[in-house]
Amino acid sequence: MIIKSVKPKQIYSLRSLVLRPGKSIETTFYDKDYEKSTIHFGAFLKSRIISIATFYPEPIEGFNDYHSYRLRGMATHPSFQKRGFGKKILEYSFIHLKNINCDLIWCKARIIAVPFYEKLKYKIIGESYQIDDIGKHYTMYKKLS
Repeated sequence: MIIKSVKPKQIYSLRSLVLRPGKSIETTFYDKDYEKSTIHFGAFLKSRIISIATFYPEPIEGFNDYHSYRLRGMATHPSFQKRGFGKKILEYSFIHLKNINCDLIWCKARIIAVPFYEKLKYKIIGESYQIDDIGKHYTMYKKLS
């Protein structure tokens, strides 16, 4: 497996398949996808992209003294889930983000993904909440320092 930076257009189909099945691919386009500070990572087996993650600077309430990045669009192809690829792409991302002085990562995790993030030492903040058309979530964070 190779993990590297990718362009947004390389990840939309996997985002759509995993995170927004049955919806228009445009529902997976994020406002910050093309901003200079946004980073997209892809994990590849041969030439096939199997896992993705997007990060961009965004503060999180209650952690004002941190240089925070938000994780969005984390997805692993269904044929490759539960085989450690998601963990590997995030561990790779943690190293890269620490090198650019990020010291906290946060995300809005779907209920089904909470155990995955907890294994990577993310912590839950607050109560669960509903995101329309997607489902219940928790806000989670991980300190990188």
